[in-house]
Amino acid sequence: MNLPLASNVKQKRPSLKSSYLWNSLLAKWHHRFGKTDEAILIWVDLLNRDSSKFRFKVVKCLIEAQAFQEARDYLEIQESKQHDQLPEINYLLARCYVGQALIPQAKKKIEQAIQVRPQNSIYWDLLADCFLELGDWREAIKALDNSLRAAPKHAETNYRLGIIYAFHDQDLEALRCFQGCCQLEPHESLYWEMKAEMHLRLEQLTDACNSFKNALRYGGTPDLAARLAYCYIQDNQIKKGIKYYKLTLKYESDHYDSLSNLAAVYQNLGRSQDAINLLERAKKIYPKDPILLNNYAFTLVHQGRTRKAAEYYREALELTPNHPLILYNLCVCLTRKGNWQEGIVLLNLLIEIDPNHSAGWALLGNIYDQIDQFDTAIDCFNRALKLA
Repeated sequence: MNLPLASNVKQKRPSLKSSYLWNSLLAKWHHRFGKTDEAILIWVDLLNRDSSKFRFKVVKCLIEAQAFQEARDYLEIQESKQHDQLPEINYLLARCYVGQALIPQAKKKIEQAIQVRPQNSIYWDLLADCFLELGDWREAIKALDNSLRAAPKHAETNYRLGIIYAFHDQDLEALRCFQGCCQLEPHESLYWEMKAEMHLRLEQLTDACNSFKNALRYGGTPDLAARLAYCYIQDNQIKKGIKYYKLTLKYESDHYDSLSNLAAVYQNLGRSQDAINLLERAKKIYPKDPILLNNYAFTLVHQGRTRKAAEYYREALELTPNHPLILYNLCVCLTRKGNWQEGIVLLNLLIEIDPNHSAGWALLGNIYDQIDQFDTAIDCFNRALKLA
């Protein structure tokens, strides 16, 4: 039996390397490893191939790679061809315009998309971006409210609303938004942290402590432990505050705020040496912080080391000249040493800066009383009591 002969003519097949799939994967590979220019060239080539199919994914890749003009060129051609896809084309064009800082054009395009598909939350989110870029935060809030109506379980939209309200000091509204975030995603640390900050602003200390505690539970960081400690101290739960400051320092021994704040707690408890030890550590981190130097000097005064304290007060004043609190504290220090004349000079400077500084007037009155200038002392006391 004769077998058929195989043809010597090879059937032409498209090369794998010229296929859409291959080039799409190659572009993503280039982009992933930082060769963005090569990726963009491949994506543009894919868009330029004859095809009646709208290449959504390729356009989105170009936009993500910030190749806005290349994406625009393709989209503007497709506007007249893909009528069924016009809302999505307008949305993608709006993203390109935003990327090119053409905000009015972006706003117009996304509004056209919303007219056709008002139930799409992503469109409302982009409209909110446009309003924020234009400086109209109230209209941005309206857009995000509409986004929430379209996607009520989207915690990120609630979070954005909360941030806008918080930035514009609408603390109660911001709190409601962050509460919504916590209800939708109860294990997200960031949402609990922002909720806690709003409670703190509203002086709802117990609620702030509870929220910071949840934030720490779901995403423990030294900064969160320090904020929780601060809340406990403000809520007069001193032992718990100390506990969490120590926890912070256990995991981050050079946590500056914890060193400074725990030192202040110890000073208020009369534990001056413990405070000094912490301030020494803090001073090694930021030796030129005037507030730290002021606190260091204040603690030294309570140890009776007024000469050394005066040095630190002067150093702090070199960094922030004429700071009222530091000036006053230095004057107290000088008065304890009996340095009346310099105290008078500095207190007069303080009163020039703040004519209603009652404590300054009272201290000046005490100095004049010590040097037997009783009439001047009485005048100062009257100013301190606002009787003159």
